[in-house]
Amino acid sequence: MERLTGKTAIVTGVSYSEGIGTATCLSLAKAGADIFFTHWSPTDEAEGRLERDFPNKLCEKIISFEVRSDHIQLDLSIEESPNTLLNAAQESLGTANILVNNATYEVPTSFRTLTPETLDNHYQMNNRGTLG
Repeated sequence: MERLTGKTAIVTGVSYSEGIGTATCLSLAKAGADIFFTHWSPTDEAEGRLERDFPNKLCEKIISFEVRSDHIQLDLSIEESPNTLLNAAQESLGTANILVNNATYEVPTSFRTLTPETLDNHYQMNNRGTLG
């Protein structure tokens, strides 16, 4: 990977140690990028994968690569969240150069169990949430 020193990356959906978001954060940090990431504990707890104090531990790990890091707990399905995210990242680490939209909404379903609410939730997070 090209050296990313002086770049700032935002990575969404970084909530547990074995996830794609965590791997992405660590890869970008190893390449020299500062990392600002989001997480959302209520979903992780509901899905039985909440790791207490994980965001702070990940921040420490990222900083060990001699880059800066910060995070915010944020529900990206809320209309104002993209602006909240960009403002928080700007205030903490400066202007972001890289965006990795890793946060998603998904539930096990089939054509028999699919509901309008499931479709609305999917659209809100996976489509509208990334547009800001």
